[in-house]
Amino acid sequence: MTQMSGAAATAPVPVTSPAAQNMVAAKPSPLPVEATATPKPRDTPRDLRRLTTLVIVASVVFGLAGLATFLLLTSSLQRAESSTAQLIRVQQIQTNLLRADANATNAFLVGGLEPADQRKAYDDAITATSQLIAEAADAEPGDRAALSALNVQLIDYTENIELARANNRQGFPVGAQYLRNASGGLRADAMPILDNLVTANAERAESQMSARIAILFALVGIVVLGLLVWVQVQLARRFRRRFNVGLATAFGIGVVTLIVGLAALGWAAATIGGIRDGSFADVRDAASARIEGNNAKSNESLTLIARGSGSSFEKAWQVSATVVEDRLSRLGRGIDSVWTPYTTVHTEIRTLDDGGQWDKAVALATSRSNDTFDDFDSTLASVVEGASTETTGGLAATVPGMVVGALLTFAAGIAMAVLGRRGLAQRLKEYR
Repeated sequence: MTQMSGAAATAPVPVTSPAAQNMVAAKPSPLPVEATATPKPRDTPRDLRRLTTLVIVASVVFGLAGLATFLLLTSSLQRAESSTAQLIRVQQIQTNLLRADANATNAFLVGGLEPADQRKAYDDAITATSQLIAEAADAEPGDRAALSALNVQLIDYTENIELARANNRQGFPVGAQYLRNASGGLRADAMPILDNLVTANAERAESQMSARIAILFALVGIVVLGLLVWVQVQLARRFRRRFNVGLATAFGIGVVTLIVGLAALGWAAATIGGIRDGSFADVRDAASARIEGNNAKSNESLTLIARGSGSSFEKAWQVSATVVEDRLSRLGRGIDSVWTPYTTVHTEIRTLDDGGQWDKAVALATSRSNDTFDDFDSTLASVVEGASTETTGGLAATVPGMVVGALLTFAAGIAMAVLGRRGLAQRLKEYR
């Protein structure tokens, strides 16, 4: 038993073969276990605060875009009204100058002491012209340089007219030359200045009669409404609720404001377009017809003063008459009927003068021709005045609506910001 116990205690360790030892050594060790990354929890309160800031900023931008759109349109309409008033002044200056010249040349045909009524009409036209030049310079600083040059030409013109009168009263033939110098200088130097001013102010007024700025408001509105929908979707996914009352109300206000605002801007655009193509166009056409009519009347007298060598003046009469007829056809309203009697008398004058009956031609030019032309001129003056009042009044009447639109759209933007913030604040409160 003792031997067996000793044997058991000293039992030999099993011996493994070298091949088995190699297999044990070659057994791969287990791979190290990589640490699993724990996902970072979402900071919901922070995300809600960011969305709140986004909603507030977007809503305020929407309100500011509406405010800017309506205020810019208001400013543009006010500038268009100012430019239209300046255009009317400049065209009135043209009319007055040519009306004065028509009276001066026609009175010259009488010889000796000119008729008192024509002298007064001439003086009134020159006085009104001087006053209008001063008013126009004050109203539009950009026109001052041109108007200053025009004033110099006006002084030269009146000086030549006075020399022509003085010589005509004494029967000196040189008076006719002074008169031609005055009329020629008026058309060569003064009228181009006025033509440029008319073009500049007309283009300025037309460019300001535009509502294209409405596109900006539409684009901003669409972007902001899309952003509010996106925020609503994000909240629905996070909190498992379909609608957020605050955001939904803000969105509804935005939709209504955008629709009403664009409708108001569309109405303004239609109104402005109607003015531009209606009464404003009538102002230009009627004033142009009146200006060229007075130009024709002056050339009629200059043709007779030239005594057989005034073909150039008659050609100028024909050019002016063509312009008058074209402008009257645009106006319609049967106004061309007031021009026809004068052209009929003019044809008689030319027939008499070309037939060697100069005295009879002069007698007709200083009587019936004046009467028919005065009817034409007074009719066109009424048309110009009416169209001018309609244009400036129409532009001014549009301004209050644009101011109200500016205030309402800005208030809507602020309301959207407040409601959107309230809706998101409710979700943040629920989370906490």
